[in-house]
Amino acid sequence: MLATQHPVFRRFWYPIFQLEELAAGPRGFRLLGEDIVLWLDEAGAPACLQDRCPHRSAKLSVDSTVVKGALACGYHGWEFARSGTCLFVPQMPELRAGARSAAKPYACVARYGFAWVCLDENPLLPIPDLPHAEDQGFRQIFEYAEDWEANFLRVAENALDVGHVAFVHRATIGDDSKPTMPRLTLVPMPHGVNFRCDLPVANRADQQRNLRIAAPETVRKADIKWLMPGAFTLHFTYPNGLVHAICGFATPIDDQRCRRIQFVYRSDTEAEAPGAAIAAFDRRVGSEDRRLLESCPADFPLDPKAEAHMILDRPSLVMRQMLRRLLRDHDPNAHLAAHELAAPDTLAVEAA
Repeated sequence: MLATQHPVFRRFWYPIFQLEELAAGPRGFRLLGEDIVLWLDEAGAPACLQDRCPHRSAKLSVDSTVVKGALACGYHGWEFARSGTCLFVPQMPELRAGARSAAKPYACVARYGFAWVCLDENPLLPIPDLPHAEDQGFRQIFEYAEDWEANFLRVAENALDVGHVAFVHRATIGDDSKPTMPRLTLVPMPHGVNFRCDLPVANRADQQRNLRIAAPETVRKADIKWLMPGAFTLHFTYPNGLVHAICGFATPIDDQRCRRIQFVYRSDTEAEAPGAAIAAFDRRVGSEDRRLLESCPADFPLDPKAEAHMILDRPSLVMRQMLRRLLRDHDPNAHLAAHELAAPDTLAVEAA
């Protein structure tokens, strides 16, 4: 299944840029194959238009400026409101706005320090609520935002996969001499997958400082969620009570590329563990995932028989089951994945 062929994925919110990045000026991006441009309006709120000027079809992201909150095209200076309305044509100031002179707008809001965009007028779900985002006892640490040559659903599915930790992360939190088989407890969730487990991990010197745990091994009490379609949270509680809650996002650029965004909420203080050290360690973990995920194909299989599975794959099989239901119920191009959608949903659970 190729997500860009299925318009249903346009009906979700995706984080694109940090607001502070947009403070430097308009930025272009490609979301699900659609070129868009983002900027901050006069109130400091993010705005988004299709990245195409209606005048001569130049990209609005090229050499554009912000004039009193409006986006001014770099080609002829036409100015556009966040609604797409053309406010001003410098060569013909008397020209009145019309449908032909309007740019196409997209819904765009700020949350968690990022600009979020939905390409459809009728989102299926709101922007996900994140654990501890409003909790004064936690600090938010930005870790990275980078473009990966990886399918966004593969990246999201990787968050549900605890079987890879011992091998992919052998230089950070894994020990390939001790592959683990934790018991997974699935928790019902209407628009995602949630499971809990106790996950033993290696605890090497740099992480010992971040966690304030001196032992060479420790256990994460993990509460892991996939939030349809490209968001996930990994909520880890350590034996000393420390909470490290990863908020990860895979924003689809196209079928083979995504923007991988991550920040965390921590229950400790900067004096106890510097945010820069925490982010550096998690970036190392992420780079290990990236190497393997970029080797996977762009196609994301929904048929449970398309790939082999093991017991620990049950969360990802349920994820694929939910995606099949999503396409069946809401996608006008569901026929393009007819073969994959024909598999009964019960197979996802039974195969595990």
